[in-house]
Formats: sequence, structure tokens, C-alpha cells
Amino acid sequence: MAKIAVTGSNGTIGRRLCADLARDHELVRIDLRDADVNADVQDVDAMTVALHGCETVIHLAGVVAVDADWESVYSVNIGGTFNVFEAARRNGAKRIIFASSNHCVGMYEADNIPGIYEAGSGTVVGVSAPYRPDSLYGVWKAYGEALGRYYSDKFGIQVACVRIGSITQSDDPRDESVRASSGWLGLTDEQKFKRYAATWMSQRDFARLVRAILTHDIPYAVVYGVGDNATRFWDLEPGRAIYGFWPQDGVKDSP
Repeated sequence: MAKIAVTGSNGTIGRRLCADLARDHELVRIDLRDADVNADVQDVDAMTVALHGCETVIHLAGVVAVDADWESVYSVNIGGTFNVFEAARRNGAKRIIFASSNHCVGMYEADNIPGIYEAGSGTVVGVSAPYRPDSLYGVWKAYGEALGRYYSDKFGIQVACVRIGSITQSDDPRDESVRASSGWLGLTDEQKFKRYAATWMSQRDFARLVRAILTHDIPYAVVYGVGDNATRFWDLEPGRAIYGFWPQDGVKDSP
């Protein structure tokens, strides 16, 4: 049974993912409080202790806000991500799964709204598209992917970067909470729901993707974490080609 560490285990994604993985893996849940290990990603020594004996590290922790200021992005997100990668290296971890984000290429979306949310928009953003962050938050995610490339090439750690779309607490792209989302884009409520119909990924599909990554020995890869949505505009094919994964859930009709 592989020992897996999950940072940010109490977050929207972390709770559901941990519940899924705990069925057949030994888990170390890491968060600021109420976890197996209460540790701050800003403390590399604490993270080194927390990750002892872990074969895989799933890094979800961070200030999850598109409008996060530089102090938060720099200290918690960028610094914390380095600390997690470095602690994994010190412990001889085999694999790191980094929760990247669509925001590292978010300007492709911003430049094409609202038409990008319609069927047949013609816009498909692949994993090889040049980075175009839409925020300092997106800059962090681009940094994490580059850091992962370095740790893979330099130290031989397998790194999978998952560019997550929209994973929600309600696990429903039509939930009323969508009205409070996507504030950085200036969308109407109707457009917000159309956006989520294109970008949503179910909690169980994310867990399935993580499980697919765990069963493949791939040095480094970037894939999108998005459902099989009719109006998606991120390329799912790398996930299938590299990890044999295709989402089972998705939005098939417009809201």
C-alpha cells in the first residue's frame, strides 16, 4: 500500500480526494489545522518531517484566489510550493502531483469571452500553448509547472501538473453559488453559468485522474482537469494519451 501525502487536505478538493484515496491507500493529510499533520507549507523543515516515507505527494495547498495579492502569492504559494517540492526530494519521494490551474493560460479565455463558452467557438487551448497568466495566482501556477519540470529533470521525481478548471464544493455546475464566481471576468450571471458548463470537473473525475496518474510512471506531464463538457475549450487528449484517462462526467447541454 503506497503512502500518499495530501497538502491542503481540508480544502474543497482535498476533503473529497482524501475520502476517495483513503479507501485503499495510507494517507497523510496535511493542513494548517485539523489534519493528520498540522503544518504550514511556508516551513520547509516542518514539511520535510510531514512527508517522511511518502511515495507520492499531492500538493493542493495555497491561497486559492484569482485576486490574491503578491505577498500571499509569493510567501504561501510560490514559497510554499518550493518547500513542498524540496521536502519531497529530501524524502526520496517518487512522485509529485501539482494542482496547477487554467489560470496559467487564462488570458486565452479572457481574450475570447463570452463567445468561448458557446458550442463551436473554435478556441481550444492545448498544454503546449505559451503561458499567458491572467493574474498573479496564474503566475504561481506557471511557476509550479516550471519548478516541476526542474525537479523532474534534475532529481528524477515524476511530476504531473493538473490544470484544474472549476471544481466546486457543491459538485454541481448549475448550483446557485456560481453567481458569485468568475468576478475577474466581468460576466453576467447567465455567462457565468455558461462558463461553468464549459470548465466544470466533478470531484469524482478528479479523483479518477489522480488514480490514473498513480498507476503510470511518467517523468513529467501537464494535463487539463476538466469534465467531458460539450463546450469545453481546453484539450483533454493529453490526459488520455499519457495517463489513459477520460472524464466520465460532463455538461452535455447549455444552461
